[in-house]
Amino acid sequence: MAAGARSLRPTMQPPAQDKPANTGHDGAVAPPPGVRMPQQPSPCDMPIKQACILGNGPASMPANIPAATLHKPPHHASNIQAQNAPHHIPHTPPSDPPARAWPRWLARSFDVWWHTGLVALLLGYTLCRTSPGFLRWLETPFGWKVFGLLCIPVGMLLDAAVATLAGNTPGKAMLGLRVTLADGRAPRLGELAGRNMGVWCAGFGFGLPAVSLVTMARQGLRLRRGEPASYDGDYFLVRAGPVARWRKAGFGACFAVLFLVVVVLDAVDRQDSREMADVLTAPPYAWTNPATGRMADIPPQWRYETFFDDDGSVLHVFTEHTEHAVLLLASEAHGDATIAQYTRALTERLAGQFALPGGQADDFRGKPSWVVTGEENHGAARVRLRVVEVRGQAWRMLALQSPPAAYTDEVVRELDELLWDTVTAR
Repeated sequence: MAAGARSLRPTMQPPAQDKPANTGHDGAVAPPPGVRMPQQPSPCDMPIKQACILGNGPASMPANIPAATLHKPPHHASNIQAQNAPHHIPHTPPSDPPARAWPRWLARSFDVWWHTGLVALLLGYTLCRTSPGFLRWLETPFGWKVFGLLCIPVGMLLDAAVATLAGNTPGKAMLGLRVTLADGRAPRLGELAGRNMGVWCAGFGFGLPAVSLVTMARQGLRLRRGEPASYDGDYFLVRAGPVARWRKAGFGACFAVLFLVVVVLDAVDRQDSREMADVLTAPPYAWTNPATGRMADIPPQWRYETFFDDDGSVLHVFTEHTEHAVLLLASEAHGDATIAQYTRALTERLAGQFALPGGQADDFRGKPSWVVTGEENHGAARVRLRVVEVRGQAWRMLALQSPPAAYTDEVVRELDELLWDTVTAR
C-alpha cells in the first residue's frame, strides 16, 4: 500500500506548468486503473431546491419527479412576482349612503310625469291625425284615461333611455340620486328598462290610483326597515350624494310647476269628458233655414253659428264638436253668369285660403251644379265646394275636414244631406 501510494504521488501532484497525461477533456485528473477517486455529488443526488440553485435543468432531474414540480419557482420568488404583477381592482359599491324613501318618490314622480306627458303628447298627436279609430275610441267615457295609463310604461322605457344616454334622469340628478348596480357599475339600457318595468308594476301599481297607494306604501315601508325595494333586490342600489340647497329649491319649483300642469290637464280632461257625454246623449235640435223656411233636425255633435261675408251675405256655419269638420252654407244671386263661371269667380275669391283647381259639372237633385275639391293653403284640411243653382240663387256648401278625414266622413255626409234638404227637395 505504501508503494502504491508513492507511485500515485506524481500523478496526484503534477507540476503546475505541465498538463498531466492522465487528464480528461474537462481538465479533471483521471485515476489510474483500479483506483476510485472520490466524486462530487451529481444533480440527481441533490435535493431539488439545491439543484435549482445550481442551475441544473429538468434534463438532469430524476425521471420520477413531476414536471410541474420541476418548474415551480421558490416560495420567496413567487411572493416577489405577485408583488410586481399588476393588480386587478374589482368594482366596489359606491360610498354614498342609500337614498331615503321620500327623495326617491319625489324624483320618480317628477320623471314619470314629464316622460309620460311627452309620450302622450307625441303619440296622441300622431294618432289623432292618422287613426280615425283612435279618435272614436277617445270619445268613449274613459278613452283618455285608458290612453294615459297605457302611456306610463312607454314613458318608463323613455326614462331608461334618457338615463342611459345622459347618465341620469332630471329628477334624480337635481336631488343627487343615482341608480347603480350592486358592484358600483352603471346599469345598461336593458337592465334599466327591466328595473323600470318593475317600478311600474310593484311601485306604481300599473298607474291605477287605488292600487298605487298600496304598492308605494309597501315599498316605502321596506326602505324604512333598511330593506331594498322589491324591484331593486340585491342587484340595484339607489344612492344619495350631497346636494346644494339651490338645487333642492330648483327641484321644488320645477316639481310644483309640473304638478300644477298635471292638475290642470286632469281638470280639462274631466270637463271634456262631461261635455262629450252630454253631446253623445243629447237629442237632435231643430234648425230652420231663414231663406227658405225649411227645417232640419241637426245632430247634437254639430255646433251652429252665424257669420257675415264681406258682401253682407249670411254664412251658416256648423262645426263638429271635436272641430275636425266644418260645413258652411250660404247663397247669393249669380246674375247672368253660369254656375261654372260663378264657381270659378268664387274660387278666385277664396284663393288666399284654399287651393281649388279645376272642377266639374254635376247634376245634383235635378239642378245644375259644379263641384270642386282641393285643400287648405296653409294646412292639411280637405276642402270640397259644391255650388247649386236653385230659383235664380247660387247656393254653396263648403266642407272642410281635418285629417284623418275618414273620422268625419260619415257625419259630414249626413249633415250635408240634411242641409241641402232645407234648400231643395231630393
